[in-house]
Amino acid sequence: MQKTFSIKKILIPFDFSDTAALSLEHAVFMAKLIKAEIVLLHIVETTTFPSSISHAFSGFEKKVEEASNEKLKELADKIHLENGVVVSIITEVGKIYKRIVHTAKQCHADLIIMGTHGSSGSSYIIGSNTTRVVQESPCPVISVQEHAKKLGFTKIVIPIDDTPESRQKVPFAVELGLMYGASIHIAAIMQSNNEDYQRKFRIKIEQVVDFMIEHGLTCESHFLSGGDRSKMTLKVSTDIDADLVMIMTEQEPSLAGLIMGTYASKVINNSKIPVMTIRPAEIDPDRITVSF
Repeated sequence: MQKTFSIKKILIPFDFSDTAALSLEHAVFMAKLIKAEIVLLHIVETTTFPSSISHAFSGFEKKVEEASNEKLKELADKIHLENGVVVSIITEVGKIYKRIVHTAKQCHADLIIMGTHGSSGSSYIIGSNTTRVVQESPCPVISVQEHAKKLGFTKIVIPIDDTPESRQKVPFAVELGLMYGASIHIAAIMQSNNEDYQRKFRIKIEQVVDFMIEHGLTCESHFLSGGDRSKMTLKVSTDIDADLVMIMTEQEPSLAGLIMGTYASKVINNSKIPVMTIRPAEIDPDRITVSF
């Protein structure tokens, strides 16, 4: 099975906050670059009321929805006028992460770009909502914190360990690298001190570097070992002044179902630059191809 990656439609969960506005700036920059469409989504979060006043609240929801659509339309028209980007608008009522995931599926989004304040923020698109969207999204998600004011990507970090799923991010990195003219920096995370293991692991990383170069990209590898994998990944991004980290969600089983792994959560919540998360797929990474 071959898998290709292209971006034609970008979904932006938009709550009119500064961080949401910043995520929209990133989306407009990307959409102009690749002639993609933007979908602006505002969610009126549901609240449980006693049945005696539920009818009255339904009327309130309708008014909020109408006001939201009016503001979104003004914003969409402004973006189209100034940038030539096609922007559609949607207002949904319900649980935030559920409506984001549902809308992404319904509109066939190729990418979600959403604002986040990490684990200690106060916006409605924070911690738990971001985590749930990343876990359940049918497409990659780029989370943007308030620090990430630089638009575009010139240095992309992709951490790779010895799991097959880890290499599934490679075609996504190639696509974005060519799109932005960015260099790729592999954070090669070695998980054993065994000499034979390290020799084989270095060969795998060399293969990835060669793959990048064959596609016309500049690529460097940074070998790391020991310690906290998330801290090592973020240190590489800081040391080289990167502007995007690309990771797999690394989902793990729990009593309640799949949850996002600690590594992915730590990177998303502690990175000062945008983080692109991709869910692992049940495919052979050696057969993933990229089309341009």
